[in-house]
Amino acid sequence: MTDPTITYIPVGNGDTSLIRLSDESSIIIDCNIRVDSRDDEVESCYDGHAHLLKVLRHDAQGRPFTDAFILTHPDQDHCRGFASTFHTGDLRTYQKKKGEPDKIVIGELWFSQRIFSNYERGQKLSDDAKAFKQEALRRIQLYKSGSPQRLLPGNRIRIIGYGESEVTKGLSDITTIPGSAINLINGSVKSDFSFFVHAPFKRDVIGADRNNTSIVLQARFGTNNAEPAGLAFFGGDACWDIWAQILKRSRTETLTWDLFLSPHHCSWSFFNDVPYENNTRPKQTSLEILRHHRPGATVIASSKPIRDDDDNPPHYAAAVQYKREVGSDHFFCLCETPSEDKPEPVMFRITAKGPQRIESSTPSRVQSVSAVQVSVRNPRIYG
Repeated sequence: MTDPTITYIPVGNGDTSLIRLSDESSIIIDCNIRVDSRDDEVESCYDGHAHLLKVLRHDAQGRPFTDAFILTHPDQDHCRGFASTFHTGDLRTYQKKKGEPDKIVIGELWFSQRIFSNYERGQKLSDDAKAFKQEALRRIQLYKSGSPQRLLPGNRIRIIGYGESEVTKGLSDITTIPGSAINLINGSVKSDFSFFVHAPFKRDVIGADRNNTSIVLQARFGTNNAEPAGLAFFGGDACWDIWAQILKRSRTETLTWDLFLSPHHCSWSFFNDVPYENNTRPKQTSLEILRHHRPGATVIASSKPIRDDDDNPPHYAAAVQYKREVGSDHFFCLCETPSEDKPEPVMFRITAKGPQRIESSTPSRVQSVSAVQVSVRNPRIYG
């Protein structure tokens, strides 16, 4: 058993996060992987696909493999590169193509039915989102058929939300409703890890702003002690009003965090739906969400470099608010770390003392760290 890790990969305005558990299971949340990242001449564009290939396990057939891929919502900056990075279709059709990076096999696909609702009402899906939807439909149809193949890695699915869609009705046994926790990943029950699912809420599945249908998760890493070793939030592009509802409905233990991936790539929308030039005051509920952090907490902005300009996202004033809460030393813009010219992933090892940042997160360093076990574990004490 090794210490779990979370790696946030620099992909510009978009998300690609990798969780590795103590049993070496892996979970990828969203992807924004560009083909030009494979071009050595594009120095500021990190090759997320290559990074994943170097750190993921391989299955018995030698194919790169992740236990789960979670799509928070089907906007392009959360699924860009899905078709070129991940295998879709029956595993018997898997092929390695000369001169191209291997595609990653997904054991279990997690998604919200959002992909089957509003986009059928005139909102267009990107090509990668269409590829994701097609793969989700394939797995749903296989599951509904009752075939034993539905329970095998490469075919498994999990729906987050409610069975309102005609496509997802009747699948309650593989549906996780917000307000509940789940520790079943790709058919394996985890004793030291779980997700608490906060959103999407039922009212937001159909007819809502697309960002407000994002899956919002609290990742919980356990230890032998009463205190969780690490708590990390993933919120897609959820805006301030969704977080206000989360605050209203949730218990303190499901709001607490050590690592917070800033929603919508450090957008002002987490703090207020009114443009900053018209209202510079953040919503109190958003500030309360941030104040549920534990000592030494960190905010990660998965965005391009943050400038004092009119961009949104990332938004300069939003970055200022995050820094006020956790301090400048505990705020990382992925495309500025360690430099804008050559950004590298930001990685945390989850220990009994809490999340500890690993200074270098290049694949070679990641592999060496994953092979090291912590021999002495001291309980973390909180004020």
